[in-house]
Amino acid sequence: MNTIKNNEEIKNLYDELWNKLQDHDEIYAKKILNDCLEKLDKKQSKETIFNTLMVLLKKPMFWIGLIAVVLIVPIIFALFIWVSLLIE
Repeated sequence: MNTIKNNEEIKNLYDELWNKLQDHDEIYAKKILNDCLEKLDKKQSKETIFNTLMVLLKKPMFWIGLIAVVLIVPIIFALFIWVSLLIE
């Protein structure tokens, strides 16, 4: 991932944003900046959830548990039916 420390275009965009915000009142500028920060946090949290899910899917214990649950439910149902038929 490239950092933006030496990117001149981004520095120019930041300066332009700062100059435009100075033309507005303090409340509006705070609102805009808070909205930007919230969007950044949401983006970061989505990436974190996705990365966590990918790590979970790579673990063999997850798949063993999933297969066990998928197999145990029909086996219990079949045993219940079988015992019901025996009792009847």
